[in-house]
Amino acid sequence: MINENRAVARLSELFALYLGIKPNKARQIRNAASLHDIGKQHIEKSILNKKGRLAPEEFEIIKTHTEIGAQMLSSIKGELGIMARSACLYHHEWYNGGGYMGIPTSKLPYYIPIISISDVFVACCSNRCYKDAWPPEQVLEYLQNQAGTQFSYDIVKKFISLVRESDDVATLFLCKNCL
Repeated sequence: MINENRAVARLSELFALYLGIKPNKARQIRNAASLHDIGKQHIEKSILNKKGRLAPEEFEIIKTHTEIGAQMLSSIKGELGIMARSACLYHHEWYNGGGYMGIPTSKLPYYIPIISISDVFVACCSNRCYKDAWPPEQVLEYLQNQAGTQFSYDIVKKFISLVRESDDVATLFLCKNCL
């Protein structure tokens, strides 16, 4: 079993570097991304590990992990604190404003779409209690289908290029199932 938070963090860093972000900023993105789901520590295990579809009230509870995580990180000062709290709060926001809080990603810090698409990629490539890992082409097809809604067209295009071009992505994690 992979450590999904570490995989999201490392993939976020790789993608940031691929996009031309300076290495020190890419490391900051990695560090912030490693904390994006910390709020899930305070969500009931029975909900997190549910095998079937979540009931609407369970989904509302799951959604609170974003704000809980940001609150948990409130004592972290400086740029890392700001980035980590933002990663917690906004990693479920969508390009078109259809995310948890309804904020379009164009209104959010530049690193949020990097962390968000990395999180979705890792989630799709991973076994979960409610689903098996998806085959590689299904993951990439899903991302392409989310262009213009969950993610910008540009982010999807560049992310898929990274996945197809990079040996790091294939060997880094996952993926005997993916890539």
